Amino acid sequence: MAQKLWEKSVQVNKDIERFTVGRDREMDLYLAKHDVLGSMAHITMLESIGLLTKEELEQLLAELKTIYASVERGEFIIEEGVEDVHSQVELMLTRRLGDV
Repeated sequence: MAQKLWEKSVQVNKDIERFTVGRDREMDLYLAKHDVLGSMAHITMLESIGLLTKEELEQLLAELKTIYASVERGEFIIEEGVEDVHSQVELMLTRRLGDV
């Protein structure tokens, strides 16, 4: 299983993790389109201050629009082992675009 963003070197009891995390991934699906829109706004800001090129912004926006459309169609899923919606979006962008 992939390491979670917040995971440290301490092994967490799976029952405790299941209780505290519970349905987070499932509930994140309700936030998916908002997360994608937030990512679009964020990368637009990064381009405006010179941390992304116009071409990088265009590539990322195109893929984020594709992901947004999959959310709207009800096809977006958070894969097993992926922590949350934001991590899933990042994974999808990296798979499709590499390190932009």
